[in-house]
Amino acid sequence: MVKGALDIVVLIRRDHAELRSVLNRVAAGGADDRWVTFSHLSDLLIRHEVAEELVVYPELLKLRGGSAVTHSRLEDQAVIERLLIALDRQEFDTHSFELTAARLGLDVLEHIGKEDAQVLPLLETKLGRRRRSALGRRFLEVEHSVPSSGASPTARRPTGATIVDRTSVISTWMRDSAAVSDLAC
Repeated sequence: MVKGALDIVVLIRRDHAELRSVLNRVAAGGADDRWVTFSHLSDLLIRHEVAEELVVYPELLKLRGGSAVTHSRLEDQAVIERLLIALDRQEFDTHSFELTAARLGLDVLEHIGKEDAQVLPLLETKLGRRRRSALGRRFLEVEHSVPSSGASPTARRPTGATIVDRTSVISTWMRDSAAVSDLAC
C-alpha cells in the first residue's frame, strides 16, 4: 500500500478528483452512456457524503474552528440530498431532469471546493498522522458498506423514476448505522 494511502485527507482528495472526473463525463455521450455515468456518479456521491457525515464531520466538531465549518458543509450536503431526492421523482433524460442534474453538478462542485479549502486544511493541521489514518480506515469501511443503488450500470436506461427512492434507503441505513456504538474510531 502506498504511504499515506489511508490518510483521510488523501482519501477525500482522491474521491473529490473522481467526482469531478465523473461530473465532467455525465454530459458527454448518448442517453444510455449518460445513464451509466449518472448512476455511477450517484453511487459515488452518496457513499462519499455518508462517509463524511459519519466519520469526518463528527471529528471536525471536536476541533477548534471545526463547528462552523461542519455546520456549513452539512447544510451543503442537505441541499445535495434534496436534489438527489428530486431526481428520484423525475424521469431520466427529460428537460426537468437535466436542469436538476445540472444544478446538482454545480452544487457538488461548489461543496467540493469548500471542503478542499476549509475541511481538508483543518484535518491536515489539527490531526496527527495516526489519527488521520484511523479516520481513513473508518471512512473506507463506511464507503464500502453503504448500500448501492441496485441499478445495474449495464441495464437499459430507465423509464419513470430513476433512482427509485435510493436516498430514502440511504437515510434509513445512516440512521440505523449511527445507532451502532462502534462508529467511533
